[in-house]
Amino acid sequence: MNYRHSFHAGNFADVIKHVVLMRVLTHLKLKETPFRVIDTHAGAGMYDLRSEEASRTGEWVDGIGRLEKKRLGTAAEAVLAPRARRASPRVRAAAYHPPECRGLRPA
Repeated sequence: MNYRHSFHAGNFADVIKHVVLMRVLTHLKLKETPFRVIDTHAGAGMYDLRSEEASRTGEWVDGIGRLEKKRLGTAAEAVLAPRARRASPRVRAAAYHPPECRGLRPA
């Protein structure tokens, strides 16, 4: 099977995966002791949702695209505020960058 994430970045499953991962890492950051995260299946880290690949499937529209104009709860906004919500709507739709690994303490 040939899988290229650039065709699927930002789709609904990708959004769910990153939300769960962000919650787990946020909880782990509450610990006093350091921890290490090793992602054995990390991709490029940033995907242009205007690319030919992303445009071909359009999967991001029903994933991260649906969050573009939604009003999220206070807790969700607090997590997103320093990241995706800083950018203009056009930039947020154009570049999907999973934020959960920023700000982690090194082990």
